[in-house]
Amino acid sequence: MKRLLGPSCQLETTCVPGGAVRFDIGSGRSNRTSGWIERRAVCVALPARLGSTMATVKDLGKKLAGSPAVMRLISNDRVMKAATGVMEARERFEQASGFWREGWRVLVDGHVLPNIDPAMDTDEDLGVDTVDAGRNGATGHARPNGAAHDATKNNGASHGANGSPPPAAAAPSPEAPRKTRTPEERRKAAEERLAKQMSQRVAISKTGGKDVFDKCFKFMAADNARKMGVYPFFRPLDFNNGPLAQLEGKEVVMLGSNNYLGLTTDPRVREAAQQAIEKYGTSMTGSRLVNGSMRLHNELEQQLAAYHGKEAGLVFTTGYQVNIAAISALLANKRSVAVIDKEDHASIYDGVRLAQAAGARMVRYKHNDPASLDKALSELGDDQGPLVITDGVFSAQGEIARLDELVKVVKKHKARILVDDAHALGVIGPGGRGTAAHFGVEKDVDLIGGTFSKSLASIGGWMVGDRKVLDYIQHFAFSFLFAASAAPPCVAAAMKSLEIMQAEPWRQVKLRENFTYMREELRRMGFELGNTDTAVIPIYIRDDLKTVMMWKSLLEDYGIYVNPFITPGVPPKQQVLRTSYMATHEKEHLDQALEAFEKVGKKFGVLS
Repeated sequence: MKRLLGPSCQLETTCVPGGAVRFDIGSGRSNRTSGWIERRAVCVALPARLGSTMATVKDLGKKLAGSPAVMRLISNDRVMKAATGVMEARERFEQASGFWREGWRVLVDGHVLPNIDPAMDTDEDLGVDTVDAGRNGATGHARPNGAAHDATKNNGASHGANGSPPPAAAAPSPEAPRKTRTPEERRKAAEERLAKQMSQRVAISKTGGKDVFDKCFKFMAADNARKMGVYPFFRPLDFNNGPLAQLEGKEVVMLGSNNYLGLTTDPRVREAAQQAIEKYGTSMTGSRLVNGSMRLHNELEQQLAAYHGKEAGLVFTTGYQVNIAAISALLANKRSVAVIDKEDHASIYDGVRLAQAAGARMVRYKHNDPASLDKALSELGDDQGPLVITDGVFSAQGEIARLDELVKVVKKHKARILVDDAHALGVIGPGGRGTAAHFGVEKDVDLIGGTFSKSLASIGGWMVGDRKVLDYIQHFAFSFLFAASAAPPCVAAAMKSLEIMQAEPWRQVKLRENFTYMREELRRMGFELGNTDTAVIPIYIRDDLKTVMMWKSLLEDYGIYVNPFITPGVPPKQQVLRTSYMATHEKEHLDQALEAFEKVGKKFGVLS
């Protein structure tokens, strides 16, 4: 039997003895008259059982799945990112469920399209009544459909949320005057709008267009929060005196600082910084590569190495720079893999992004989960070099990494490990030496890094490890090579703090007493605190607006300064009031804070 398969392809089948069918397939050029250029015959035996066919298909599938081409495909970060997007599609569609109906109405009826990103909304869209005395004294109001109406703009012309003219509206009837809202009603409406904005906003940074500044002028969320008096960030302190600070002329109990050992205002630390200015000046005005290195840097590097029992140390300009420099230098080729905890600090993620630009891969394992790390390392090829990177103490949760178990997995796979001990130094471990010392695995951790800006009461960064590894980093990390060196007073302050920390172990003991007392009392009240066992105690609120409003009440009504962590800085349903404690907090400070937490918790329904 002959069958034409296409313009230039013919199939001929013939039954042959033995229960088989012979296929003759001819293929030629697109011009039929040109003749055959290739001819091949294929015999396909009819299987006796369907099961044998399925087994064959499975075998072929296994061979295909294990082929180098497929393995390269599924290990590609872009493919994994796309797969993650598919898995998260349901949640994203649920978040956007309110938008498609409005979009359909726009297509059908031609109505004004509202802003997809509430972060672009104006203050009128938030329901805040504003008065612009400079423009004819007109007042803006929120329209029922959410589009802004401001008679003071463009000679009284009204505009929708995206700047386009809205449909002509009928004049208000004199029989149906607009209802005047009370201040309390306006406040509640504004809060509801802000809550919607927080829950629905998308990444405005992805807004594109010819003018790269366009997204900047459309970003309204921060301005709206400022107008409502609920903007919690970038608040300038008048001064900070350790456990107490002054904000806008008001004294507050500081529960938002990482000054764990209370050394920022220690007279000895201040004097060391002042003496360094007298001797070296305020800055070296150059990078470590050229004129920016001084003996003070080398002395501190040697002290840090000896303190941690490592061969060498390296001093950086900032703690953030430590991870950017080390990771980007060590993972600078296509066979390098950064294996990181999903909850690692932003500086680690930024270091990995730089490494990815050079061809490295990123693999994330479940938070603080050795089994997940084991699985991630098991799936890497023999020619791939993994560097496992984890926080020692996670900065938002206060949770200690399970480093003893993680190290066993790392050794099993002959990988390397870097631990960021920014929030562990001076807090946990014998002598305050951090996470590796806490578990007794200092020799099994390849690199330990951190910052001066917590327990060392200064600004700068450090890393300790093998001399050859640190020597490589300082020669191949561009962010180290071409950045100005740490200033003399900063280095001197850190040196003096390290000296005091070792000479006065009571500070670590008092710190633990303070955060243990707060953790136990907050849990007794009924607050959810997670798995913290350090000076960072998160109070889980799990709602953006409620977190901000509780922060505002604690600060303004009770003089307690805490840090609100909301999305996108934390994942959805992980919003917290982050509190942190010092060795220099007195019990009266802590009791004052506990009283405030209990009252505010009940006020906002977090406590019963």
